[in-house]
Amino acid sequence: MLEGCLFTIGAIFVFIGIVVYVTNRGGEKTGNQPRPSSTLGQLQSIFTQAERPAPQSVAPARPTTAPIGSTSSTIPPASDPRPLDWIQVGSRINVRHPQQGDLMVHVMGRVSFTELWQQRSGPQVPWTPTGNTFYGFWLETNRLLLTWQTRCYLLDEAIPTSDNEIQRDFASHAREFAQSNQTADVYFAYPPAMWHMDDIGKFQIASVEGEGFPLQIRAVGRFIHASGDSDRALVLEDYEGGSGQDLIWIGYKITPEDVKPG
Repeated sequence: MLEGCLFTIGAIFVFIGIVVYVTNRGGEKTGNQPRPSSTLGQLQSIFTQAERPAPQSVAPARPTTAPIGSTSSTIPPASDPRPLDWIQVGSRINVRHPQQGDLMVHVMGRVSFTELWQQRSGPQVPWTPTGNTFYGFWLETNRLLLTWQTRCYLLDEAIPTSDNEIQRDFASHAREFAQSNQTADVYFAYPPAMWHMDDIGKFQIASVEGEGFPLQIRAVGRFIHASGDSDRALVLEDYEGGSGQDLIWIGYKITPEDVKPG
């Protein structure tokens, strides 16, 4: 009886030993395999990828800000029409004056203006050419025929002015116009009329031919172009550093079709 009990207990211990041995071997086989990642680890990986977007190749943006002084919302293309660039010093032309009718005149001088602009406003931002060139023609009757973008002016009267007078009569209106990105309707009084500001900006003298323009090549100036009733026009030229006579021109807006070869 006692021998049977001892045999049974021994068999139980042997069985337990076999089970432990098999279990340990199974653990050794699976111990070299990677454990599945936890749910928290998977979520962390997803958010990490979402917060780190793949780098993208971005082409340099072409500036689209309007030049200071341009009425266009983008930089005017260098291929803008130049309707009167056929006029040369010595040419004889016929100009239709809004009040005096047709005038047959000789062209005594020609000046070319390079339009300037800033990529952004600021005293440290350089002014650079837009690629546009516009022309002024000195006529034998002491008139100025001026082209600018799509506008043409026949200017009859030149009034010398000074920095102090420009500051008094024009500066505050020009600032208001500039602060609106040249979209506000700004009116100001200057004899003999009330004027609407159309354009402001900056230019550099590129070339001078003939007579009538006592200007230095590469002289830099600012301008104001304004319009009044009955196609009246006002043009201010404000030169920097004494490189030209500051002038207020009074005259009329005309069209390229009003100017023909003589």
